[in-house]
Amino acid sequence: MADRVYGAEEIQDRLQIADLYDRQLAAAEAWDFERYDTTFAADAEIDLRDFDQPVQRYPQYRAWLQSLAAVMPKAQRITGGLRLELAGVTATARVPVACFVWFDTGDGPQLTRTGLFYNDTLRRTADGWRIVARYEELSWQA
Repeated sequence: MADRVYGAEEIQDRLQIADLYDRQLAAAEAWDFERYDTTFAADAEIDLRDFDQPVQRYPQYRAWLQSLAAVMPKAQRITGGLRLELAGVTATARVPVACFVWFDTGDGPQLTRTGLFYNDTLRRTADGWRIVARYEELSWQA
């Protein structure tokens, strides 16, 4: 089977989506929510049921993330290969993530390790690609 040949528009879309994920991870680690906002549609649906959180819209998800800042002073997320399917102005992505988080709830810091997948639906907007739906799928915890 021959390697796939990509057109210029698809290459551009793939690079923009890869940049979106890089921007999102950097923003999350820096607690930079203005930058984080540039990765989700304002009405995106986020499914966190694997993490005992309800399905919610982006504003509620953002508020929940902000509430963690006091107990989660440090975190690092490492992504694996971006599995991306483009279909015009929409795309689906599956992104493996290893997440290392320091929690400190007053009993001293505790390191958690979690493997998950971002299962995303994206849409090209006037401002660029945005995540319009995400299911965070738990893979493992150590």
